[in-house]
Amino acid sequence: MLKIFSIIIAGFLIQQSIAVAGPLGTVPTIQDQNLEIMFDLRSDLWTSPYTYKNSPVRISGGSIRIPLFHSETWSASALLYDEALNLGRADFELGDQSVFIANSLSNQIGGFGVRKNFTDGSEMSVFAAYATASDSPWGAPRNNYFYGALIYRTKKFNDHSYLLGIDQSGNRGLHNGKPFPYFGMTFELEDKTVSFGFPYVKVDWIFKDDWHGQFFTTPFGTNLRVSTDVGDNTTVGAFTAFTVRSYLLNERIEDNHRLYYQEILAEAYLTRDVTSTTQVTFAVGGSGDRRIYQTDHLYHPDAKTQTIKGDFYGRLALEFRL
Repeated sequence: MLKIFSIIIAGFLIQQSIAVAGPLGTVPTIQDQNLEIMFDLRSDLWTSPYTYKNSPVRISGGSIRIPLFHSETWSASALLYDEALNLGRADFELGDQSVFIANSLSNQIGGFGVRKNFTDGSEMSVFAAYATASDSPWGAPRNNYFYGALIYRTKKFNDHSYLLGIDQSGNRGLHNGKPFPYFGMTFELEDKTVSFGFPYVKVDWIFKDDWHGQFFTTPFGTNLRVSTDVGDNTTVGAFTAFTVRSYLLNERIEDNHRLYYQEILAEAYLTRDVTSTTQVTFAVGGSGDRRIYQTDHLYHPDAKTQTIKGDFYGRLALEFRL
């Protein structure tokens, strides 16, 4: 199933499942088995109400991942997804003028994915979705876009395999609206899996017997995560990341401009299976270097960059596997 929009260069190599997607570079996958319903809420703890922040920054999201068909050779699934970013303010100066941003910036998506497994061990996946990313979801045609991808992964040759793909996205951050090719290799070693190519690197490894580490980086962000199981139903871990989110702001002057929100964050979390079908995650962390800017090319603001005061935050996530 399509996990969410944007470039997927790391995704099909690693087939990673992320509780709630949103940042550029997030991975789409096929949902093979259970129906999954996920909710995630992150809110600043607002440690300093005397700073220029009218209310806490919040990120909330939810998704429904629906398996449509599964066999030894074919799998198909669908996705409905919504994420909202509340900046706590609405008076930002973007470009050469002060621009009002509505109370919440939203990513909303509906899509599906199909995967074909071949007898030689190779596979091909196709993803397609229609999405909006704006402070006025579905409010203007230019704030909506198509996402599509075609990916082929070869059979395994000894300890490695190859990947070729191409994607099309109107909200990628680089070369918006144009096809983007990518390729890479995956090595499966005794205690680690290494994936690299154009333009990404990802490493999964096991250390101290029961700790799992994961690192990946793309042009749209970097993530480092470690975790371990504590008992049969509980996992504890920590991660740090640099993330970027992109929006087609309704009031932008030029169609090719995007509004970007980027931050650096770190958190510690505890995940517990409270029943056979329900998983709960509690997390505390901190977010800093939060910036918002408008440009037609990621990381190159065309005018003044606005900053938002950093803060500690709390996060609650629920996952239902039905």
